[in-house]
Amino acid sequence: MGKYLYMAVTPDSFESPIFIENSVSDLSSRLGVAPSTVYNSINLGRSGKISGRKIVKIKNL
Repeated sequence: MGKYLYMAVTPDSFESPIFIENSVSDLSSRLGVAPSTVYNSINLGRSGKISGRKIVKIKNL
């Protein structure tokens, strides 16, 4: 298993999970976007209000 998990969550204060994947490529294919979109959302700290989902990276235990 990878070192990180990538999650698409709701952009509200609860951040309920929508999708959880082991890689950026898996998450991007699940969301129907380019992998660069996922990387930019994480690195630039996008809120996700417009798209309806926020993308976060969490350390896998």
